[in-house]
Amino acid sequence: MAEEASNTRRRQATRQAENTARAYRAALNRLVEGKATHPSLAGRPVRITPAVVAREARRSRNPLYTTHRDILDEIAVAAGQPSLGADLAAVVARLKGENAELRTAVRRHVEEKRLLASENLLLLHRGLTAEEKLQSTSHVAARPRR
Repeated sequence: MAEEASNTRRRQATRQAENTARAYRAALNRLVEGKATHPSLAGRPVRITPAVVAREARRSRNPLYTTHRDILDEIAVAAGQPSLGADLAAVVARLKGENAELRTAVRRHVEEKRLLASENLLLLHRGLTAEEKLQSTSHVAARPRR
């Protein structure tokens, strides 16, 4: 009976280690793809480290160093490769720069439009004033003198 209990415990420990390894590998794959699910990692580029993989897997770091050293090697390989998250960070930075340029251009164009409207109003006023003067002088010139 003691041997049966010992075998059961060994099977449970093996199953738990396999589940933990699966969780670490799944977390590593999500991080490489830039699809982290942990609230502190989701939606932003992250550097792939054992601590970040453990956080994404929602597991302790200790088993990585004691039981799953092969996963540490996978993490090192993944950290050395350009990740989708790093690419996304570059794209986001570029788009933020373009967005800032476009907003500056919009402000400039709004100011130019305001200045053109003022200039058009001034020219309209000058034209109307000139027409009034012309009409008043033509009335004066058209009247016979006494």
